[in-house]
Amino acid sequence: MQPAISEMAGDLSPADVAAVTGLSRSLIYREIERGNLAAYRVGTRLRVEPDAVARWKERCRVRPRSEPPIYEPVANRRRGEGRSSEFAEQLTAIEAGRAAA
Repeated sequence: MQPAISEMAGDLSPADVAAVTGLSRSLIYREIERGNLAAYRVGTRLRVEPDAVARWKERCRVRPRSEPPIYEPVANRRRGEGRSSEFAEQLTAIEAGRAAA
């Protein structure tokens, strides 16, 4: 089991961040280079504060959709079984809903 970032003492190297998050070192370096993950340099070494990792993880958090998708495909149908007319009716209803909005 990997230690939590909040339990680690001091600042972290990119390799430490990679180990804790389960990501590759190259991804961590790329995120630092792009400015997505805050880091600082001590001599030739990069260091990342644990709070910076926590903020980065929060910004990257996947959030649920606020609205359901407009169209959900229907599964488990055989090819050609009334699909074209149902699809056309559903598409017409979707377009009518957009025009009304």
